[in-house]
Amino acid sequence: MAVTATKVNGQFQFSGRAINITQAKNKALEPYNCIVHDYGITLELLPDAAQKQALAQQIGNARFVRNHYLSDRKNYYKATKKTLSVNEYKAKHLPQLKKDFPFLQESDKFALEAALEHVDAGYKNFFAGRAKLPKYASKWKPAGNSYTTKYTNGNIAILEENGLPYVKLPKAGKIRFVLPKGQTIASLIPEGTAILSAVVRRETNHHTVSLQLEAVIPKPEQLMEMHVSDILAADMGIKRFAVIGGQGWEEEVENPRWIRLHAKRLRRLQQSMARKQYDKKTHKGSKNWEKAKKRVTAEQRKVKNQRKDFQHKLSRKIADRYSAFLCEDLHIKGMVKNRRLSREISSVAWGQFFTMVKYKMQRQGKWLIQVDRWYPSSQTCSCCGYKNPEVKDLAVRAWTCPKCGVYHDRDINAKDNIFARGVKDLKAAGVTILP
Repeated sequence: MAVTATKVNGQFQFSGRAINITQAKNKALEPYNCIVHDYGITLELLPDAAQKQALAQQIGNARFVRNHYLSDRKNYYKATKKTLSVNEYKAKHLPQLKKDFPFLQESDKFALEAALEHVDAGYKNFFAGRAKLPKYASKWKPAGNSYTTKYTNGNIAILEENGLPYVKLPKAGKIRFVLPKGQTIASLIPEGTAILSAVVRRETNHHTVSLQLEAVIPKPEQLMEMHVSDILAADMGIKRFAVIGGQGWEEEVENPRWIRLHAKRLRRLQQSMARKQYDKKTHKGSKNWEKAKKRVTAEQRKVKNQRKDFQHKLSRKIADRYSAFLCEDLHIKGMVKNRRLSREISSVAWGQFFTMVKYKMQRQGKWLIQVDRWYPSSQTCSCCGYKNPEVKDLAVRAWTCPKCGVYHDRDINAKDNIFARGVKDLKAAGVTILP
């Protein structure tokens, strides 16, 4: 069934189904010269004791159903060599599961169904070679401390009562949240923006809700002509966040000092927690371990928020100033398999930064070009094109080209090569580059 779009009272309403729903909606919006813009916001919740219990029940029930489906799916395949589909499980097994375990009847229907869909998506990613087999969710790990629910008939909403902000969630009611700095209730979800779903996450004595939002915006006109000075290239790093620059110039972007300081503090707190008493079998620690755990969680959250704020500001600056951003198509999942670098690569969050730049550039009709990940940008001399295999060693931070004799800083040379290759890709896409 094709997706159709109709405009009612100035707002678009969609009907129909598709495998790629965003692509189908954009096609339906073509007569209106509009596109769908999906984005999200994360809010810090301030639940009272009863609401904490309600959220804990939804999280626990979703985890319980997920693990049951995963177990039943494995057993069904062993017995029949067939797949127990998610739709069949919803229709035949989930109702029986609710009868066998009455506490599931207190669950949000969509939270249980989403838990099943996560397992099914995990298998699809496995068979597509994108991930490992789905595992059982544990309440001791982040994956087992969240649940997803879908919007229908106003069951999720942002409200204001007596001047205070609340988010309405199924089975949990109205929960107060911290209004982000500089925001108002109206600016959080502008008129015409729809809530699609909500993900509630629980950390140590800390809850957040991430709302997936959808807005219909005028289709931006793609820039097909730009000056060379409007193009920015970047070589991402670990010790320094990136080396950015254009034709004939570069600038080092350091990780902010406060992030480095908090990262060091986090390591000290983690080392302190590791010295406290903790039973791996019962997953219980001493009172001192519990206190240390709270300090570690708070510091992790602080580092995460500071890094996200830094990347949002940098990506906004890039998207507003430049017409094209050129970078490498980094295989981050493969890179984190390197044990010596995995922690550092994960902590700098390149993928998060690229996502921020991408949607901010696309909303303005600008370009994000990711150069082929196999292109040897660091090993190739940006002056004569000679490829030096010795530079493959990450310990080599500077080198002299054996062919033309030019001295190279590893990261600056990589930036220059990414710039040249990215400009070539822009021209191949039909973009005119002016001096």
